[in-house]
Amino acid sequence: MPEKVLIVGNNVRNVAESAKKAGYEVYAITKFIDSDLLIYCERVYKIEEDEKLNRKVEEISEVLNAKVVLSSGYECLDVKAEILGSDPRECKKVIDKLKFYKKLEKAGIPYPEILSGNEETRAILKPRIGGGGEEIKFYNGEKPKDYIIQRYVEGTPCSVSLIVSREIVPISCNLILAGWSDMNAYGFRYSGNITPLNVKIDVRNELERIAVETVELFDLQGSVGVDFILADKPYVLEINPRFQGSLDSVEWSCDINLFKLHVKGCKGKKIEKPKYKRFAIRSILFADKKIRIRRELTGTPFFADIPMKNVVYEKNDPLVSILASGDSEKDVMRKAVKRKKVFLALQNV
Repeated sequence: MPEKVLIVGNNVRNVAESAKKAGYEVYAITKFIDSDLLIYCERVYKIEEDEKLNRKVEEISEVLNAKVVLSSGYECLDVKAEILGSDPRECKKVIDKLKFYKKLEKAGIPYPEILSGNEETRAILKPRIGGGGEEIKFYNGEKPKDYIIQRYVEGTPCSVSLIVSREIVPISCNLILAGWSDMNAYGFRYSGNITPLNVKIDVRNELERIAVETVELFDLQGSVGVDFILADKPYVLEINPRFQGSLDSVEWSCDINLFKLHVKGCKGKKIEKPKYKRFAIRSILFADKKIRIRRELTGTPFFADIPMKNVVYEKNDPLVSILASGDSEKDVMRKAVKRKKVFLALQNV
């Protein structure tokens, strides 16, 4: 019988799909239940407001005899269960950006410095805990509680995906799409990834070197990502101590299964660095107005995180992920925009 895994996160379709294809029996506890998530899971449990989630995870994992995979938004969940991935106590050391940057400073790793707010330089306001570019904005003189002020560095947002095993192995360098207006995203909002990052090999090597040095500061396991802003040099922004949003583009680009590599990493096995085969994109389309889903597209290979029929999405809600592969960064972006138009036409929008 296949091993069972219980995946916990805000949105876990990509992890569930990879785990299913790796041969696992998959269960999920999540906030967002998309139609294609149901394809990959034996059962999906919805996260309810104000429930004691750690107790729920412990009970379900015990009944199923399943290992727990903590994903987006729940990396630090304190659960008494067998965790397949990084220890939540260690994750807490990287999730709090103020503590994280202090660690980088001691190690001499470059990052956009924390400001007091009195400096004459352009700055951004960022939550101490959070991701996806949500709630990041330019600093206007007011600093709410649990936010940091950080020097704004203009450059290319990107990431390095790694597997932490006996050694830390960089798997891919990825472009981060932020505020992509063609997908109705603005500001710093995370809009997807393109793999590989289209830069010179020496730049990739430098990103990978700094990513490994950053992850070495912490006791993490399995799939880990390091986000950067690439300007005059790479500046570290954060560590994601779990599967990242780039999972789809990495798997499509390299013809690999990241869940298999994650498990090998957690077991301390040797990891071979894959090669890029093509460019691949996962973009996130946001609603530009209130939309009712008129046609369900489950099974369509170029869409993921597929909404269910008759569900209503409000303006700025994430609607669907769009996937494509091709010969260049420009090629996959063009295909994503074309498929966006197909999706909207099928919904009579």
